[in-house]
Amino acid sequence: MCMGDMDCICEDVTETFKKLSNFPQEVSDDDLQKLENFVVLMYDRYRAASCVNEARLDLFARNQRTYDAIPPTRAALREHAKRAAYQGGIIWGQATTSNPETSTPAEWGWIQSEDAWKINWTTLPSIAACCQELTNCCCKKDCLKRCKCFRAGLSCTGCVQLC
Repeated sequence: MCMGDMDCICEDVTETFKKLSNFPQEVSDDDLQKLENFVVLMYDRYRAASCVNEARLDLFARNQRTYDAIPPTRAALREHAKRAAYQGGIIWGQATTSNPETSTPAEWGWIQSEDAWKINWTTLPSIAACCQELTNCCCKKDCLKRCKCFRAGLSCTGCVQLC
């Protein structure tokens, strides 16, 4: 029985972690929802949002966090959960089995590129590529390594007032 919201989320995600670490067949929408609740709680313990996409918007707009300090999108979280379930539940979960059953990594968040498997980070385009117009800085001198413009690979925007 859950005593509070945080306890329920932790109990739910613990069961999901156990399930995904024991030769899972898929990462279901229910599994993903429980993982989302946990990730939102990790980024904002006051939990104003109920899903990672809402939390991203809220933390970016309300708290003005940079996009590298907000939760992943639901699409990115799904791909990460699939990769973790594959590695932990399918590969390592059968480490002592003489003839392990495996499926193709393509079903679990990986992309085959030539002769190697690469991580499929998300099915969405990068936010940095989509929202470069939101990047600005107020550097007094040239943009340096800590500057948002420099990190985004943009020319210095100077201090721009946003309404």
